[in-house]
Amino acid sequence: MGIRVIELPWPSKHLTPHAKGHWRPKAEATKAARAMAKAVALEKPRVKCTPDAVIYVEYWPKAFRGDVHNMHGRMKAYLDGIADAMGCDDKKFRVDFPPVWAGRDPVGKVVFRVVEGDEQ
Repeated sequence: MGIRVIELPWPSKHLTPHAKGHWRPKAEATKAARAMAKAVALEKPRVKCTPDAVIYVEYWPKAFRGDVHNMHGRMKAYLDGIADAMGCDDKKFRVDFPPVWAGRDPVGKVVFRVVEGDEQ
């Protein structure tokens, strides 16, 4: 059991719940984000299947623009990719979405802390 930290790049603007326009850019961004999250989560040390995992999220934008509460919808593809890597259904995951930005990052990133088993 333990804690696994997964760092991913700032999500595409096409993943925002407010995205307008043709469906294809969102579909492509969703597919790419899910695949990237899975690939990173499969790196050593690998995330283990923990259906009741707690996932803590930190948002590190390069600029404090936008509403932190809109980030929730942008995380869906990343969370699905992490669940794919774990090999388990994410329906029982408890995801702790933050109410504030964690800080600033030169390029923007999202940090996921996956807490497995007894560490909760």
